[in-house]
Amino acid sequence: MPRLRLTAPMAAVASDDLVSRLEQSLALFPELGGAPVTVGVTASRRLNGLAIPADRLIRLNPYRRRHVTYFTIGHELTHLLQPPGLGVVPSGEVQCDIWTLARDPLFWDEKPCYLRIDCDGRSWRRHAESVALLCRQAIAERERNRRYIVWLRERLEHYFSVPPPTAVATTTGQLRLW
Repeated sequence: MPRLRLTAPMAAVASDDLVSRLEQSLALFPELGGAPVTVGVTASRRLNGLAIPADRLIRLNPYRRRHVTYFTIGHELTHLLQPPGLGVVPSGEVQCDIWTLARDPLFWDEKPCYLRIDCDGRSWRRHAESVALLCRQAIAERERNRRYIVWLRERLEHYFSVPPPTAVATTTGQLRLW
């Protein structure tokens, strides 16, 4: 498991909750091996996070919100898997969102930033599992179709355009979907 190393500015402001979130998230990235991953504070108060893959460094903004989400941490750690880091995930922000959502339910606590999802942040939790499943299918689709992001966008558009089924209890107590 990768080791966590905090920069001095991050160590000065990191709550126990943030350190716990970082450790839980890092445990889900075995590809990073045992070498340390450094976590610092972003220089810009406008950014949630950023990554420098070649240096195994992520920077997070502990001031911007109530807490740094698992999704933000996972997204930045996924950048370490992209070139010029390990190169096991294709480059790009949308790709980073796809691989982060597909990795683990821990990272479903916030709507992705770059992958267009047609729901508001409040309803995201209802859709997270289905979107993550589509992301995993898109990663598999990539093996035979380099336009897998277009494929995924079409599936997401269809998913969000179909109204959810209405469940009605029958006289026998079973649920029937309409």
